[in-house]
Amino acid sequence: SSNNDESHSSYLTVHDRIGRVGSQRLTLFNGLSDVFTSHGLLPGGGLCIEKIPLGATVRQIQFIKDKSVSTPSHPVYALMVSREIQSDQSHLGDDTLSAEEKQAIKDERERKKMAKQVEADLGGFDIENEWVEEIEREECFEIEKRYGGCPPIPSSVYEIWIVDSSNWEILDTFQFDEFEHGMSMELMSLSDIPLDTDGSKQSEGNKTYDINSFLVVGTGIVDKDGEDVSSKGRILLFEIKRIGDRTGKYEAELNFVYEKEMSLGPVTDITCLTAEGRSRLIVGAGAEITIEQWGNDKLTQVGFFHCYMQVQDILIFKNFLLLSDAYESLHFLVWRESDKSLTLLAKDYDPTSVYAAGLLSRGGTLSFVCHDDRQNLTFLNYAPNDVAARGGNKLVCRADCHLGTQTVAFQSHFCRSSLTVNSATLQSTLTALKQQDSLYGKADDSRRFGLHYGSTDGGYGTIIPVNENIYWRLVALQSVMSNALESDCSLSHRSWRLYRRSQRRGGCRNNDRKKGVVDGDLVMKYADLPLVEQEDLANAIGSTVDLILDNLLEVGVSSMVI
Repeated sequence: SSNNDESHSSYLTVHDRIGRVGSQRLTLFNGLSDVFTSHGLLPGGGLCIEKIPLGATVRQIQFIKDKSVSTPSHPVYALMVSREIQSDQSHLGDDTLSAEEKQAIKDERERKKMAKQVEADLGGFDIENEWVEEIEREECFEIEKRYGGCPPIPSSVYEIWIVDSSNWEILDTFQFDEFEHGMSMELMSLSDIPLDTDGSKQSEGNKTYDINSFLVVGTGIVDKDGEDVSSKGRILLFEIKRIGDRTGKYEAELNFVYEKEMSLGPVTDITCLTAEGRSRLIVGAGAEITIEQWGNDKLTQVGFFHCYMQVQDILIFKNFLLLSDAYESLHFLVWRESDKSLTLLAKDYDPTSVYAAGLLSRGGTLSFVCHDDRQNLTFLNYAPNDVAARGGNKLVCRADCHLGTQTVAFQSHFCRSSLTVNSATLQSTLTALKQQDSLYGKADDSRRFGLHYGSTDGGYGTIIPVNENIYWRLVALQSVMSNALESDCSLSHRSWRLYRRSQRRGGCRNNDRKKGVVDGDLVMKYADLPLVEQEDLANAIGSTVDLILDNLLEVGVSSMVI
């Protein structure tokens, strides 16, 4: 409907609700200003994208969840940025010597050269052709300044910014040292655990510890002389506090608390481990993982694990860790609080260059997803009772495929159902579904977590787990569609999705490929086919069009992130 005034438009929507028969909800919206409110057309307030020019490259961003700092009217973010600057090299054009000192050096060098020439004349040999002639180093040099001095060279400067997103004003900054690069940044809460003096472990279990919120930053330092000296890193701890509205506007400050140098290498990953009420910092530096405990205003190492080449990423769930090595695939670890140790449970023995790793779960089943340098996806399980696990020491490969694009990170999301995805009142819908079916939400399909990623070529994709019935139905559909439909340039869909083997170290995994992955790009084309072709393909696999479309709907809904 619309009003007489053209500047105001009204929208009348009806939201179906599952529950009492005949219960609907009418909502009236007046103009676009009501669309993006908390009760607007888009649940949760909707989405609005705006480009903010900051004049720097944003490397990482973290939202400050502390209510004492961030408010609904002033959301505060921590940004790790880098700026390109021109380093002045004019000091290289001056040897800091005066004209008298330069002349003295020249005279001394001339005197030595004359003495050698006299010695050569007396000895009867030519000093210019003598094979034992010494190569002298020029002790001074002259620069023709009329042609200009040493040109400036570009370099990067890394900083931490605290930004108020209400007006994108920079509240406070912290600049890293020269030749220091920001590698990782996380906002986490660490337990303040004082150093144990009596060694009593029983008393520790009953203690409650204070929680301190820090912005933890990991850096890497490259020496000014290049790679002649191995790179190192630092761990920096900051506190973000609100300092009031002294100048009539929102103000917050970034306070430097503590730093710890890491001689193991650059700090490529940091995360927080919480076990038995204690939160500690996990640091991935070089080829080492260290467990750092905050107490007595400093970080103390209480555990470690040594991997092979370079720590790429660390994923934590409960007290288990999934470690990505840059060249040695995945490692599955467990943290034991009793003896404060990191223990290796299993690993993938194939030499794989890991670009990204993630966790995929359905019900009580957990799988590890590995993306490598050859654009492959490998799905691994920890199955100690499996024969292929070599006594439980090896992660078992369950499926693999060729993704065909490169990504560097996976993000987890909850796989929603088609019954709730379009609900404007999610909580009431879930309550009504549980009243109708007491087992709703307890099945494996109701407890699924998938992965989504962005590719380096500008694409976006998702990886979701499905139950066995849907899997075999879609596998059969994929098989007949790859034969029945025309492919681009007469290329094979099956060959495109086959695992690409690596020749590094002259090896490959096994001669057999596990496959086990449905090509969503292919099966989703089924919905766009004419009805006659849909019926022919459904009859070919012994199914119906409605059942296949229902399965594709569930797959599409489970792939939705926003």
